[in-house]
Amino acid sequence: MSEYGKILSQFNRGTSAMQHYVGLRPMFDVEVMNADAKLVLGDEGAQPSPSNVAHGLSSMFKEIADTVRKEAATIAAVFPSPKDVMSILVQRVLEDRVPKLLEKLLLKPSLVNPPPMAEGGLVLYLRLLAVAYEKTQEFDKELRSVGCGDLDVECLTESLFLPHKDIYIECEQASLKQLYKAKMDELRSECQLSSSESSGTI
Repeated sequence: MSEYGKILSQFNRGTSAMQHYVGLRPMFDVEVMNADAKLVLGDEGAQPSPSNVAHGLSSMFKEIADTVRKEAATIAAVFPSPKDVMSILVQRVLEDRVPKLLEKLLLKPSLVNPPPMAEGGLVLYLRLLAVAYEKTQEFDKELRSVGCGDLDVECLTESLFLPHKDIYIECEQASLKQLYKAKMDELRSECQLSSSESSGTI
């Protein structure tokens, strides 16, 4: 098999062969990506909790890292330029598989009509964002330990969260206002209930 890799490398520096090899990896199948969403988000329509999401992301990233590690051994045995293939493989992971999951997990909320507190409010989005960022950073380190050629993994990982960083401050401020309003409404309800009970005992 390594002979095929050497022959293919003579054509277009082997780029087409590398991309074709990576594109055929089962880890990029639609069914696998759907399984990622099921693992991290749980049942469709269910509200995800930060703790469950953290556990799901840890499991998903471990599975991907283990697969990349196995692929690295095969790539080293087959291709004359394994670092180039690893760059393509890890880039595909960070530009395809991980973003597809994050798109489903981190739905950017409206700050004009924020999700109600009964559905977690803005604070749920912020907590999920924090969990996703932390776990992705850990995954970044794991990928670099496996080997990614000349790919700037750290930069690619950070770019996954740029759309969310752009609205983070505004979202944090809106969340604090929402939490404050919810607490004030709760206190008013308690005062009204206490007042009604006092009136009833007179």
